[in-house]
Order: sequence, then structure tokens, then C-alpha cells
Amino acid sequence: MHEAEFVQQREPDWRRLSVLCDKADVSPARLERAELTEFVRLYRRASADLAWARSLSANTELAAFLNGLVGRAYGILYRRPRIRLLPALQSILATGAQVVRRRAWFIFASLAIFLFGIFSTAFIFATRPDLTHYFIQPGDPNLEHWKKGEFEERDVSTAFAATGMYSTNNPTVALRIGTFSAATFGFGTFYFMYANGALLGAYGYELAQVGHLDFLLVNVAPHGASELTGAIIAGASGLVLGWAMIAPGRRSRSDALRVAGKDAFVLLVMSVAMMFIAAPVEGFFSFNPTVPAAVKVAFAALMLTAWLLYWIGYAREPQTPETAP
Repeated sequence: MHEAEFVQQREPDWRRLSVLCDKADVSPARLERAELTEFVRLYRRASADLAWARSLSANTELAAFLNGLVGRAYGILYRRPRIRLLPALQSILATGAQVVRRRAWFIFASLAIFLFGIFSTAFIFATRPDLTHYFIQPGDPNLEHWKKGEFEERDVSTAFAATGMYSTNNPTVALRIGTFSAATFGFGTFYFMYANGALLGAYGYELAQVGHLDFLLVNVAPHGASELTGAIIAGASGLVLGWAMIAPGRRSRSDALRVAGKDAFVLLVMSVAMMFIAAPVEGFFSFNPTVPAAVKVAFAALMLTAWLLYWIGYAREPQTPETAP
């Protein structure tokens, strides 16, 4: 077949394929079912025409035109589908829950360090009051404020300002804990978890002496259900990397760190999200004197229960006789 005859015979199909490409440029979903079938057929014929032009014709302009047309059609036909928001969110939530279950022992270890900080500091305050200045500066204004056993009522603008401050400060704390713990392969977790636990234990002991321990617990619990738990998870991310360094198993240390790093990153992102969620609770709810203590306790219990149910049950595959241990 002569080139002129070839072009004259095949050009209508090329024009039609170009029109369909224009229509499908935004999304192939814009094509009707019949048009999509036609699009695939014309794409295959244009690919064959391109092969003919490259092998049997010396016309470089024709080959370049067909190459561009086929390349455009290929890009439309094999374009990656757009990620929809809901499936993407479900995938993110599933990954988070699965990583928490997989790395639960590291979270328990981080929690144990935090609790050790609380109770060891309370013990030190009870047995060696001369050492209290190592944990709390004399006349600490925050502690004196807590000892009053009441908060001033916040107006809406103050609550919004506090929420804004917590929304930036709290996630930053999670990132600081997670990144420093990861950089030190878990040693930072011992420092941060113990320091935070020690401060809470010191405040708790001092407030217990003036009969306001319940005031501390009730007003910390609503946002603490997310904030403190998020800090514990951030500490766990560093322990995950530390354990991969100490006990890589059958993998090389670099491979073990690469695998553990993915889970550590997920834990760190979750801790940042939990800190962010805690911000409006802390700004509007926890320190609001008009909210009854019973409501705060109930809210904290519901918040913590919701997190536990998510971690324990979300995206858990049902066991079958084949998958059961």
C-alpha cells in the first residue's frame, strides 16, 4: 500500500481518535460505553498504524504524528484512577489500627515508663521532700493555680485562642517526642515518658496534700484521653526503631530498620493526629468550670473507649480455620 493511499484510508480513524481523546482528557469516565469500546479499538489500530509507519515509511512527520496520538491515547487509557476520599480515609484508618495492634508491646512499654515516672516521683515526694525542688520549682505558678481548685470561666474568644495555641503546640510536642526518640533509637522515649510522668506525679502528689487530686484528674482526663495517649504512642515509635536496631532477627539491621521505620512513621502520624484532636477539647471543654465533673469523666471514658475500640477492632480480618493460629 502506498503511503498516500494509507494516509487517505486511515486518517478518518485518527481524527476520530483525537476527538475521543479531547473528550476523555479530563476523565475516561466522560466517554459513553460505546465510545469507550470505540476508543480502545481505534487506539489498537493507531498502534498498528504507528508500527507500519516506522517500518515501511520514511515519512518522519507521519511517524511523529502517530507516535503523539498513540501516546496520548495510551496515557488516557492507562491513567491511574483518582483516589476517592472515603476509600483513602478508610485505608489510612485501617493501616493505623493494624500497626497499633502489631506494635502493641512497644506501646505498653512506653506506657510503663510513663507510669513509672508518675509513681516513682510521688514516692520520692513522700519519702524525700528535700528533693522536690529537682522536679518542681518553688512557687511554680502553674502548680499554685491548680492548688486553688478552680478555673476562671473562659469566653468564646479566649477558648478559640487557647485551641489555636494547643493545635500548634500539642502536635509539635508529639513530633519532638517521636523524632528525638527515633533519632536515639528509643532512648529518647525513656527521657520524655519519664519526664512527663514525673511532672504529672509531682503535681498529683502536691495537689493530694491540699485535697485537690480529684480536681487534677477530672480536668486532665477529657483531653488527656487523646493527648497523653498520643504522647505514649509517639514514644513507642522510637522504641520500635530501637528494638529493630537491637534485635533485627533474620534480617540485616538496615532491612529491619526500613521495615520498622514504616510502622514507626505510622505511629508518629497517629500521635500527631491524636494531639490535634485533643486541642479543641482542651481549649473549650477540659478547663471549663461550667461543665460538671461527672460530664468530664464520662467524656474522657467515652473518648478512651472509642480509641480502644478502634485499635482493637477496626479492619481486623475475621479468623477462619485456615487463618486461626
